[in-house]
This record gives sequence, C-alpha cells and structure tokens, in this order.
Amino acid sequence: MVNFRLVSVCLFVPAFLSCTNSKSFNVFEFHQSNSTVRTPASLKSRIQEGLYKLNGAESGLTKFSHLSQAEFEKQYLSDLKETHFNIPAVQKKKNLSNKLPKRIDWRNKEGVSYVSPIKNQNKCGGCWAFSTTETVESMYAISHNVTPPQLSVQEVIDCSVGNNGCSGGNTCTALAWLNNSQSLLVYEEEYPLTDTSDYCKLLTKSSRGVTVTNYTCNRFVGNEDEMLYRLAHVGPLIVAVDATTWNHYLGGIIQYHCGIRLNHAVQIVGYDLTGDVPFYIVRNSWGTDFGNNGYLYIKYGENVCGIATEVSTVRVL
Repeated sequence: MVNFRLVSVCLFVPAFLSCTNSKSFNVFEFHQSNSTVRTPASLKSRIQEGLYKLNGAESGLTKFSHLSQAEFEKQYLSDLKETHFNIPAVQKKKNLSNKLPKRIDWRNKEGVSYVSPIKNQNKCGGCWAFSTTETVESMYAISHNVTPPQLSVQEVIDCSVGNNGCSGGNTCTALAWLNNSQSLLVYEEEYPLTDTSDYCKLLTKSSRGVTVTNYTCNRFVGNEDEMLYRLAHVGPLIVAVDATTWNHYLGGIIQYHCGIRLNHAVQIVGYDLTGDVPFYIVRNSWGTDFGNNGYLYIKYGENVCGIATEVSTVRVL
C-alpha cells in the first residue's frame, strides 16, 4: 500500500503568492488576494499523482507537470519502435560478481570523462537516435582516450534505414544500419541538430567522423550482472526502458512503480553497488533541467523499468 506525504505544494497559477504545507492530502489550497481558494477534485488528483516521496525516488513538480499523463506520453514517449529482428538472451556466466568493481562511472573514470554533455531531444521523437549517438561518442572517446566528440544526432534521425526520424525508431535498428552500411557518423558541426525529420544529406570526401565496426543487441532479464560486466569492461550501454512515470521524477533511486512497456531509449553510463540499494547511472535526453542534471538512477537487479530487456553495446573505429 502506498502512503503519500505532502512536503510542499506550490500551485503555479496567475496571481499565486505562496505555497502551503500539510501533513496530509486532505486540504489543498493556494492564496490569492488574501483569500484561500480550494482546489477542485481534478487538480487534487493531479497533485496526488505528482507530489510524494516514495522508496528513495523523489517525485514532484517538474517541467512536464503542466501536461496530462496522456499528453506527456504522446509528446515524449511515442518514439521508440519495436525492432525488426529477434533479440537473443545472453548466456548466463558464473562468478561474475568477483570480477566487478563496486562502482563504475564513465563520467569520471580515473579523472577523465568519456561522456559528452547532456542533450535535449525536445519534442522530436528521436530518443533512439540520441542514445545511439551518445554511446558512439563515448566508445570513440574510450577507444582513443580522448574527449568525447560531438557527433551528429541529426544524421541518424535523417538517414537511419528502417527508422522513421522524429516519428520514432529503434536503437538496434540504428546500430544495424551504422554497422552494415559503414556510414560515417559525422561531427555535429557538419550536420547540425534541427530536431525535425528531413532528407538525408550527402556527405563530402572531406567529412570527418566515426565508423561503427560491431555491435550487440541482447536481452539481459534475470542476468543483469552481465550488464555490469559490460559496463565495467566495455563501456556505456544503450537500453530501452519504460519511462511512463518519469515525468514527475526529481531524484533518488527508482525502485518500484515503473513498468516494462518499452517506450523510451537512454544511455547507462555506470553503476554503484556500494550502498544499500545498488543502482544504474542513467543518462536521459530531456535536458539538464530533468532529474539530477539530466541523469536518473534505477535499481539494479530486478529489471526495473524494463532496463534489461533490450540492451546494446557498440564498437567503433
């Protein structure tokens, strides 16, 4: 049973003057012109959905709070499509835990960051292209021990065969296109982001970029220690997730109340096994004003948010 506790309710309406604090959800009010205005039942319900602290994950008013749940899902979670091929499960190996460091964070690996700055897909349904490009950037940086390059998400949006631009796509399909076609993923300065779908632009002989040489796309449900092994010994991962409840996320570790209906794609940049609740460090593409400066944390080991259902690694030249 979920017990809700209101910490602070701030209703953003014209002429709003202050917040009200309460230990229960029995009274919701705001102050306008020195008079107290009771909120209607529908608004009370919206607040109950969004303002609570639950099992280590903190939720509340965010930049998505003005959207209904249906509006949020339509604008931000309608872009991940099913892959066109079967995703094989990885074979379980024994005794991986003693081969794993307790913490990996590719944002600060021995004082070096192999992760590029947080991006924002805005209303383009291109999560699949963002997470794919971000991981190619990281893998190039790791392979060459350099600062991550800023590569063109827009090229993947416009050119990936089998995907539908800002109307949606799949990360495994995008990786298959990059690998099979040996297409050069160029720098963003040559092919800048527009957050819209467009015709695929021809590259020139002088174009610079990164080539994908191999990739994997697997199912790790019930075998998440293999995900940790790849995070530790290969690099960041691309994963599909269920982000249905993320519109209210403020911080903390998501442990419960997150489904497995895959509707979004993100990058995992590390993990932490040192505390009471082990977790993945997850990078989103909704800007730095989402979650913890663009990041969120998801419990390891129980396929929370479907995080182990569709997982990819990538190798680059």
